[in-house]
Amino acid sequence: MAKIEVQSFFYDLIHCKDKILSSFDEWDEKYPEDERGALVAGIREAPDAQLITLLVNIQKLAAGYQRIKDLIDEAEQAEVDAAMSEDDDDEDDF
Repeated sequence: MAKIEVQSFFYDLIHCKDKILSSFDEWDEKYPEDERGALVAGIREAPDAQLITLLVNIQKLAAGYQRIKDLIDEAEQAEVDAAMSEDDDDEDDF
């Protein structure tokens, strides 16, 4: 399995996830009986500043996951390159 060094932005992702989930939990408590559903009611009734913060956190989370995917791809490619290099070295020995 490819190894990835822990990056500082990982902690930002955890923070963003926690902020998003806290908004959802708040709406679940505030609008449990709303026929639109707690999420829709929360989005409709939330102040603009709260919605902007929510959307910024969602965007940061999505961008962070893309960065993680890029790191995984780089680590996997490095493993493939290393394996290919070892194979080339083995072939040169004969």
